[in-house]
Amino acid sequence: MKKIFIIFLLWILIINVFAIFVLNRFNLEGDTAYNWIDPAQFYQEQGWDLVSLHAKWDSFWYLDIAQNGYSLEYNQWGLYNIVFFPLYPFLMKITSFLTAGNFILSGWFLSIVFLLVALFYFFKLVKEFHPEINPYLPIIFLLIFPTAFFLNSVYTESLFLFLSLATFYYGLKKKFIYAGIFGLFASLTRVTGVLLFIPLIWEYLKNYNFKLKSILNLKVLPIFLVPIGTFSFFLYHYFKFGNFFLFFEIEKNWGRAFTLQKGHFDFFSNPAIINFFLDVFFVIFILLVLYFVFKKLRTSYGFYIIATIAVALSTGTLMSTGRYILILFPIYILLASIRNQYWQQAWVFISTLLLALYTILFVNNYWAG
Repeated sequence: MKKIFIIFLLWILIINVFAIFVLNRFNLEGDTAYNWIDPAQFYQEQGWDLVSLHAKWDSFWYLDIAQNGYSLEYNQWGLYNIVFFPLYPFLMKITSFLTAGNFILSGWFLSIVFLLVALFYFFKLVKEFHPEINPYLPIIFLLIFPTAFFLNSVYTESLFLFLSLATFYYGLKKKFIYAGIFGLFASLTRVTGVLLFIPLIWEYLKNYNFKLKSILNLKVLPIFLVPIGTFSFFLYHYFKFGNFFLFFEIEKNWGRAFTLQKGHFDFFSNPAIINFFLDVFFVIFILLVLYFVFKKLRTSYGFYIIATIAVALSTGTLMSTGRYILILFPIYILLASIRNQYWQQAWVFISTLLLALYTILFVNNYWAG
């Protein structure tokens, strides 16, 4: 466990020193990766404030919720904060007293803490259920993943990674009460949290050899805590705004409808072309991972990945795929299981270079997912 803490501290130190350097090294104009990005609104702003560089893009919606709550107040883009789930901003609000009311620092602090806890759970899961794998190796692959800087930002990635790992860990240990509780919190963190119900119910049925009587067993009830988190959030929309399905309606304004988002496939600039090919790279990568996860690892891992990707791609865009798959921890177990050192080393080189690229993009207020 001491080694995990040392790896964590080294990563936090190195990536944040790198971030402050790249923020102040470049003199960049506004981004042109998508048509909807207004370079006049999203521009690079140099400075030595190590805290503020961790809040970009969606971070400000979480900050808004933590400070002002949910509302349907119209803004200049026609977007509303109700599509962001409540657990993370709630935790930001209740811990802000530790940071003298600095909500960005509160969010960054939470992300760091939950990342550390997630690493401990990841270590335990790999050591107990994949004893043939060096348990430190998946952690390294996670921390060098191209979009890993989001684990260190005012985003929900670290919190959700911790909750999903804990859900799987206790599910695999057949402690379904604990698994259900952590799954409940995961489904209050982001919309894909409800998908943890699928691998959990699979592991439960597998434990009882898929017999009908297992479905009627009261021990299955804790697993149904998972969808309750999502249901309660939508129920909140109903009581406050009068619309149980408001989340899905507002998502359309965010370019997340169940139709092809043509604007996300416009190649109107060199950055737009590169951005598209990076998204395609992540889609191909996760589909390859999915195949080998089903073949070499656990079926429940495969169900979790395929459900998450299906939801992301069903919205008609490849946007943010690299960030969405960051929290799919079976990726790193699979990478650690590769026996061919040349393939592993090739991925290390590719992933580390892309991590540098995405870190540069994020801290300079460029679209990074």
